[in-house]
Amino acid sequence: MKALLGMVWRAVRPVGAFQRSVWWAGTLLVFSGAAHLVVAAVDGGSWWGPVSWRKPVAFGFSMGLLFWSLVWILRQAPQRWWVRVPAGIVAFCGTVEVGLITMQRWRGVASHFNDTTPVDAGIWSAIGTLILPLTLGVAWLTVAVLARFPGSIASRIAAVTGLAAVLAAGAIGKDMAAIGEAAFDATGQVPADILFGAAGSAKLAHAVGLHGIQILALLAIGLDAGRLRPRQGGLAMLAAALGFAAVFGAVAATAYAGRAPYAPTVAMSLLLVGGAIAVATVAVTAFALLPGRRTGTAEASAPAPLRASVRIGTGWAGR
Repeated sequence: MKALLGMVWRAVRPVGAFQRSVWWAGTLLVFSGAAHLVVAAVDGGSWWGPVSWRKPVAFGFSMGLLFWSLVWILRQAPQRWWVRVPAGIVAFCGTVEVGLITMQRWRGVASHFNDTTPVDAGIWSAIGTLILPLTLGVAWLTVAVLARFPGSIASRIAAVTGLAAVLAAGAIGKDMAAIGEAAFDATGQVPADILFGAAGSAKLAHAVGLHGIQILALLAIGLDAGRLRPRQGGLAMLAAALGFAAVFGAVAATAYAGRAPYAPTVAMSLLLVGGAIAVATVAVTAFALLPGRRTGTAEASAPAPLRASVRIGTGWAGR
């Protein structure tokens, strides 16, 4: 396990001032989520509802993990302004958004859909406004990765698929916001939960899309470090990406159909199970082929694209 964590750290370790700033922003938000989890345990109260410690915990962890994923992409992308600018936009907007959400919880009021007072309305408006540049930043970064990405085939597939899933999660979030605002306008109360139709779990669909990039990045790191050739690793990553897309599609379709997550149609059940099996198979394969399970040499423990640099003594610092 220690070797596995070390391999992941080497793949996401920030290089340069800009990457370190994004990494530390993500670390700050992850620690904030962890700290508020402790606060929630001590304070008690409901985990759900519009005013709960779940908001700073969930948003802190989710945005922090997204920032760490951006560092993984930046490690392999061209060190150019057209890559750094969108990543910086995402990091800045995400940090401010989580800060506002956290502040509202400490004020004891709802952060979303809350137009009760001018202050609350202004904060909710700011949160909604920040989503636009954040989304544009993710879209810009997706195009940049598609245009030029010196990383491995597996990493490129994982990055593009993961970023596309984040954009899809943003679209789901926009629909959630529309439902929440309509409910507030109709009742004057912040809704306790957001559902699509009778029982569709909008939050689950949003979460799956948002966190797919972490799952795919971990698989890409494992495949790059394994004994597969680059093209073989790319094919395996393609299978995992298609599997994740199937899972995400099934979860989202079930939610938009107004069905509970545990009550999908037969077709969506088959799609969900098939996709999960594909992702799990690639994960098992990547783990089984990790070089650390065969040898402990420095060359074998380095990701495939960097083995040549290990041979000539440049190592990770040479990157």
